[in-house]
Amino acid sequence: MRRILWASLSVSLVFTFAGRLRAEDDPKAVIKKAIDASGGAEKIDKYKGAKTTGKGSIAIQGLELEFTSESTYMYPDKSKETIKMDVMGMAITIEQKHIGDKITQSVNGMAMDLPDALKEEMKQSAVLESVQRLTPLLSDPAFKLKSLPDAKVDGKDVAVVQVEGKGLKEVKLSFDKKSGMLIQAERKGLDPTGMKEVKQVMTISEYKEVNGVKKPWKVSVTNDGQKFLDATTTKMELLEKIDDKEFSD
Repeated sequence: MRRILWASLSVSLVFTFAGRLRAEDDPKAVIKKAIDASGGAEKIDKYKGAKTTGKGSIAIQGLELEFTSESTYMYPDKSKETIKMDVMGMAITIEQKHIGDKITQSVNGMAMDLPDALKEEMKQSAVLESVQRLTPLLSDPAFKLKSLPDAKVDGKDVAVVQVEGKGLKEVKLSFDKKSGMLIQAERKGLDPTGMKEVKQVMTISEYKEVNGVKKPWKVSVTNDGQKFLDATTTKMELLEKIDDKEFSD
């Protein structure tokens, strides 16, 4: 942030400049800029559902495993995701469902009991989906926003906004000051075992436009600074409504 060193500046100009700084640093202004850069609130809110396919790699217990994924999501609390991978020659299919307060998981068709800690992590992820939509941050008063000092992400100047509320663990969102886009989210999460809390950082390196809305396309995640996930969306369909039957067995 530039310093004003010119002694000849009038008091009125100093106050004008300070006012502009406050406007730029205001968390709601940062979110509004990101919403506009992403396509605008009207378009974002129009499409509450999405179907996506993707691919990537995940690091678990010293192994780097490639995967493909299919997911269906209906804002605010319905999701179904199927992940397929090969683990030491064995084909593994994992299906996760989150419908309201009900969370289930199966592996190769067999239902698996989820520890409470992992269920809570999935609930956190659902709220995080709302956060990443951006518009709920302005429309839902349950979310509390706070500006944090500016920073840099991959050499880019970013405005940082802290988000709390709706049972969400504190999350820090970093927005590219030039483009306005969300490029990083940092929060406390769990490692894959569900036994250890880690600093989880998600970085968005590429967006693509779908139905006039810019959506994250390439994402990487680190846990305590160590590579955990690289994911690329291969196809996305935005929908105004998805039938509840899509989330049933």
